[in-house]
Amino acid sequence: MKEEFLQTQNYNRFYEAIQALKDLPMSAPKMGLGYGKFGLGKTMSLERIISKEHAVLFRAVQTWNKTSVLKQLCEELRVDAQGSASYLYQRVKKALLVEPRIIIVDEVDSILKSTKNEVLELFRDIHDETGVIIFFVGMEESKAKFAKYTHYESRIVEFVEFQDMSKKDIEAFCRLSDIEIEDDLITYFLHKFPNLRQIRVFLIRLEKICKMNKSITSVSLQLFHESGVNHVTSKSKKA
Repeated sequence: MKEEFLQTQNYNRFYEAIQALKDLPMSAPKMGLGYGKFGLGKTMSLERIISKEHAVLFRAVQTWNKTSVLKQLCEELRVDAQGSASYLYQRVKKALLVEPRIIIVDEVDSILKSTKNEVLELFRDIHDETGVIIFFVGMEESKAKFAKYTHYESRIVEFVEFQDMSKKDIEAFCRLSDIEIEDDLITYFLHKFPNLRQIRVFLIRLEKICKMNKSITSVSLQLFHESGVNHVTSKSKKA
C-alpha cells in the first residue's frame, strides 16, 4: 500500500475544530475533545495536525504523574527538565507564553480516573495561565467520562466525534492499495468494516494473494470471500 495521507471527513472535522479554537479570543477557554471507536483515523489525523500546526503530542499512560508530564513538556519545549515540579511548571509556563504551542493529549482515557486528577489539573492550569489550546483525544466513552468533571468539561468548547468511514473515504483508502478493489467490495467494507484499521489488514492480505497470482487484476466481493482473508474476523465473531 502507498503511504500517503488520506484527508478523511473525520480529519476535516478535527482540523476545523482546531482552527475554531485558534480564532477564539485570548480570554476564552480553548479546550477540545476528539472521541470515537478505534480505526477511524484518529492517529493519522493527529500526526497531520502536529505537522501542520507545530503542535506538541503526548500519549497519556497509566504511569503518568504531575512531575513526569512536566518533564516531558520541558523536553518538548527544549527547556531545562531538571528540578522540582514547581520549577518545571514555571519553565513550561514561560516557554508557552513566549511561543504558544497547541498541546494534544492522545489516549486521554488513561487519566480520566480519580487517581489521575493531578494530571488533569496540571493541564487545566497550563491552559488557564498560558491561553494555549489543549485538545484531548480518546475512545468513544471519553466524552461521558469528562462529563463527571464539570470544571474541566466547562472549558471544552469543541467536541469532535470520529464517525464511521464514509464510502468516499473507503474508496480513497482503497485507491492507496497496489491492487484494484471493485465497487461491490467497497460497499461491503462500508457496511461491515467501516474503519480503516481493519480494511488495511484486508488490503495487505489481498495484495499478497495477488502478488502470488498475477492473473488477478482486481478483487471483487466474491473473490474476497473465496480468498479467506477475513478468517480472523469470522472466527472472532463465532467465539
